[in-house]
Amino acid sequence: MDTCSQKQMSLKQLGDVMFPLGFITYGGPLAHINVLRERFKNYTTEDEFQELFALCQTLPGPTSTQMVIAVGANLTHSCLGGLIAFLYFSMPSAFVMMILGLTVPNLSIPWIQLMINGFKYASIGVIIEAAYKLSNGAIKNRFHLFLWIVSAIVTTFFPTPSIAILMIAIGAISNYVSDRQIGQQLLIPQEEQAQQTFDSWLLGYRSLIGYGVSFVLFFFLSYIDWMPIAVCSNLFKTGSLVIGGGHVVLPMIQFSLSEYLTTEQFWNAFALVSCMPGPMFNIAIYIGALIGGIPMAILAEIFMFLPGFFTIFGLLPYWKKYRGLRTIRAILQGIAAVAVGFILSAIIHLIINSCSQNIIVPMGIGILSCLCLYKGVPIPFVIIGGGFINLLTEYK
Repeated sequence: MDTCSQKQMSLKQLGDVMFPLGFITYGGPLAHINVLRERFKNYTTEDEFQELFALCQTLPGPTSTQMVIAVGANLTHSCLGGLIAFLYFSMPSAFVMMILGLTVPNLSIPWIQLMINGFKYASIGVIIEAAYKLSNGAIKNRFHLFLWIVSAIVTTFFPTPSIAILMIAIGAISNYVSDRQIGQQLLIPQEEQAQQTFDSWLLGYRSLIGYGVSFVLFFFLSYIDWMPIAVCSNLFKTGSLVIGGGHVVLPMIQFSLSEYLTTEQFWNAFALVSCMPGPMFNIAIYIGALIGGIPMAILAEIFMFLPGFFTIFGLLPYWKKYRGLRTIRAILQGIAAVAVGFILSAIIHLIINSCSQNIIVPMGIGILSCLCLYKGVPIPFVIIGGGFINLLTEYK
């Protein structure tokens, strides 16, 4: 029988484990999840981790960042733990991005695209490793394998947020229906669940109500023609409408802030954030610094990530309270199987996009990254090495 992790961490222990993540989490959100899993494997069970992954996949906001917040809060039994985990994960690259936004707003970077392409090619191996390790925990039977394959196929041909939401719903409902032991309700003793729960005025329905009120308020404020309010409102609205985060957020930011940001400035921001560890959402702090200096940079970062905090803090206590019910477990396991299928789809799209012009160099770097990871080479060296290899082979 699976149980909740019995190892409650102190804030100092959490900081010690989280400290390197802000410097080594290259490769995008799927790679971030795998690094997080490896760092906390001695503190949380595989089932807990997979359920949190499934939960965060269904919420608006950056999945990897919400996983960091959820793991930090869950293991320290405090909202402060979630905030500290987020700061360790996000702030190193956020600080660098803010400095770049203040000092090089109009920098043209003709050679950096080659480095970024190399990072992308090397991340093929990183994401393949993440898919392999996460699928081992998520696929528990033949029906989960079926959901994984169907999810990968559907989202490969129809890679839209609405289809992703539909597949999540199908995975949850179908696995609930297929669970033959649905009548055996309690998987975790109620008294054991009670020992593992924690309470805070920030958690639960208050957070969800705050999110709903804020969303309605900022939806209308986004139409006010005053730069600070318009930028913050649009970033909050964007963070609220993105499922899974990552690169999905890019066209939404570009469209919503086109009045304040040129196309060249936006793609320079994307080039720079792609070179950094940590979440893709840190593009917001660069844009804020570019538009309005340090105050606007801080506000942009806060409002971009705020929806993710609202939703994960809103639902985390209910997950902790009810995860022992077989109904909830079946729903989350179905979502987890579908979510791993999204990873396979991401790998396919990454390979197709990488090989659109030249197949030899991308596949060579991708295969080399797989071999390096298999031999235990740290992810940052693999990613950076891929960038330099592509620069050396393609630079003219």
